[in-house]
Amino acid sequence: MIYFDNAYKWLYKCSFPDGVFPISYSINLLLSHLNTYPLAMASLIDTFVPSNVYNSLPLISQVAEAPEDHASDLRELRDLLSRHNVPKGVSVRLIHKHFDTTEGEVMVVDKTPVPGHGIVQIMKPVVPLENNQLRGIHYFVNSDASFQAYEYGNYKIPDITAFESFLAEFCTVATMRGLQHKFGLKLQSEDNMAQTGWTEFELRTKRGTIMFPDGMPMPDGDSDYSVTTEWRAILNELPKRCKHYTTCSHGATKCAHCKHCNAHQSAYDSEPGFCLGGQKIMPGTSVYNIVDQIISAF
Repeated sequence: MIYFDNAYKWLYKCSFPDGVFPISYSINLLLSHLNTYPLAMASLIDTFVPSNVYNSLPLISQVAEAPEDHASDLRELRDLLSRHNVPKGVSVRLIHKHFDTTEGEVMVVDKTPVPGHGIVQIMKPVVPLENNQLRGIHYFVNSDASFQAYEYGNYKIPDITAFESFLAEFCTVATMRGLQHKFGLKLQSEDNMAQTGWTEFELRTKRGTIMFPDGMPMPDGDSDYSVTTEWRAILNELPKRCKHYTTCSHGATKCAHCKHCNAHQSAYDSEPGFCLGGQKIMPGTSVYNIVDQIISAF
């Protein structure tokens, strides 16, 4: 176990973030929290998450309100980033999925160059090879108060194994406040941090997503909702926003009766072109040419 000189003061802050200590609340009960939720040695589990565990994670639509509903908790987690001076590539991540995986699959983020436009990111299901170089990039706090990787990449990420006190405090906050399936960690190289925003479209036919960087041509329909999905340390920096598009259309692009409907068939599937985020991308357009190059990477 890891204990700190200010452990009780910190635990009090976790238990009563507004600073109000109820008279009826026993100090012994407060101290018992330290036994119930000890600042344990939190580890990073980089193994491949089973599909049944991944599929239990919430859809983006199910946690779209979490940043607002848990604003004070989110501030506390972001404050941990700055107080522990973790590498700049570490951020708080809104935990969500877009599609389920089948047995043996994991979701992998990859980079795909688009000549003349830049680089997009794609998320796709992959059955890992035995000699794969994949490592965890998105983590949630599991029932053992450790960080379980749930999405993966094959690029360089910061090493935070030495930041034991940060990992322990983050896990304790997430566990005490029931945030295990709301907020986790994202690890990325500092080379990826210059990009200020991404717009994410679901590609239902591939059970994947395409993330366009700001400034690149992309489908221009209205998004169902715009959700911030990553937050860095509180250093007066703007959070990254990620617009999410559903995969089916019921008249308009916005799906009025179900915000997330990746199980539905799009009305456009039988027509020429691509259906991306519930929008039809027709041949002959600049966006079609870009998407055509990207899809070859799936």
